[in-house]
Amino acid sequence: MEQQNNEYKDEINLYDYWKIIAKRKILIIGLFIVIVVSTAIGSFRMPNIYRGVACLLVILKSEVITAKEITDLIGKIDYEKRQSIVPKSYPNVKNIKFSAIKNSKEDSKNKFVVTIDAKKIDDIPGALSEVVVYLNNIDIIKSAVSRDKAILLRQSAELSDLIKSSPDLLAAYNKLFSAGKLTTVGFNPVEVNKKIVEIKVDLLSIEQYLSRLNNGGIEIAAQPYVSSRPVSPKILRNIALAGISSLLLGIFLAFFIEYIGNIKNKKS
Repeated sequence: MEQQNNEYKDEINLYDYWKIIAKRKILIIGLFIVIVVSTAIGSFRMPNIYRGVACLLVILKSEVITAKEITDLIGKIDYEKRQSIVPKSYPNVKNIKFSAIKNSKEDSKNKFVVTIDAKKIDDIPGALSEVVVYLNNIDIIKSAVSRDKAILLRQSAELSDLIKSSPDLLAAYNKLFSAGKLTTVGFNPVEVNKKIVEIKVDLLSIEQYLSRLNNGGIEIAAQPYVSSRPVSPKILRNIALAGISSLLLGIFLAFFIEYIGNIKNKKS
């Protein structure tokens, strides 16, 4: 019997709640319409934001700083820092974010990701170029590049001298060999020529690396991805959230007004 009474009371309470909602339905519906329409208008008036994502590579031989340390060094980018990073593109660039690649592979420590949000797709490549220039002007990067270039230039000079002297050296060996003054033990012309080719390949590799370092110690690792569709505003999501929030707010106000009215009635 007691259980039936409790169920009956619950039904009464639910019915009372429903009566309050029905009584204030104009308030709830009106608030819902106003907030949803306002949100929709605001969302449609907001500028489209497009996103570009690029992987950057630290090409320094001397591992003075890793990609993660670079992202930690830069930190969070506020308006003033964004303006200094992309001075030409900053009016249309709304956000820049650096993040390290969370990967256990060895080569991942030299790579990190930059994400650029801008009003126009065409602004993203230019902003990315400015980001790379900014990174390469960081003092620790510039000093590491200078140090690596000095080492490579010295190696290049040594290899160049070795290549220049190799024809004379090989000719001298051949002359001694032809004269019978040099045994075949420890001397193989094919191996000598092969070694000269290897030295030339090493020199070419050094020259190519020097050419890359002339542009800085950080470069774009691959073709950046730029979204063809805007990442914001998310109009449907904004409208849905506004609709749910307005309904909850309307119901809360309905009960609050009813509560205030009951208090006034009791006092009177």
